[in-house]
Amino acid sequence: MAEMVTLAFTISSYRLCDFVHLGLKQLRKLTPESPILVSDDVSPESRGIASHASQHCAQYLPTRIRKGHFSGDFQSLVNALVFAESQGADVAVKVSQRFIFRKPESIDVIRKTFSDPNIMVATPGQMSYVNGHASKASRSFALFSILSDVVMIRVGSISAQELLEMYRHRLRTETVQWAAFIEAAVDDLHSRKFPGRTAKIQELTNPVDPADPIYLRRHQHSSEDYKNLGSEHGIGGAFDCREWGAIELRRYLCKPRVV
Repeated sequence: MAEMVTLAFTISSYRLCDFVHLGLKQLRKLTPESPILVSDDVSPESRGIASHASQHCAQYLPTRIRKGHFSGDFQSLVNALVFAESQGADVAVKVSQRFIFRKPESIDVIRKTFSDPNIMVATPGQMSYVNGHASKASRSFALFSILSDVVMIRVGSISAQELLEMYRHRLRTETVQWAAFIEAAVDDLHSRKFPGRTAKIQELTNPVDPADPIYLRRHQHSSEDYKNLGSEHGIGGAFDCREWGAIELRRYLCKPRVV
């Protein structure tokens, strides 16, 4: 039955303490029994992120050096699989820091999906709805056939080492400019590794009820949406929804530095 599926969550973080804080608050509210890891690409804000993890009884794992956007996120996916296995969970859930589980249904749909023993991997599908205030770069994410801000993998279906080697192989052999994109790498799990044994969860792809969404995603929601949810916990924050290039400017490191 769906309620018997156990989940272990890994928040992929870098710099944005407010989102990590809110994400931890929501996970502890919606699924208090689930173990949580914060997988952090090291930054000047890492001390604050580690503090939030400690306050919410989550494990914290920083990188030794900054890996960069793509590599840091993929490292979090690898860490998520190792963490879930160590916790005896059925499913590893890697969630990017600016994706927030807002309502119980967002957790329930994961358990329901993996109640089917044939499903090895699940992600959101292709967005058809983007926030009207989103930037042109944000709108480009609607071109991807899947989104990688939530990636769910059944424990035991693939090893962390095999997952890592799949990404390294892609970087060595693919010459297209999007070879390093996490979306492309995760899509390989759908099309190459587990064809016919994956799911694209529509409830986590587009808001069923935009006025009362079950999740928050930066491409589809605004800073005010995050602030409103934060106010329910008595916390504030900036909740910057801009692209990383706009946030970090010349410091932005997108392509993998270390894998």
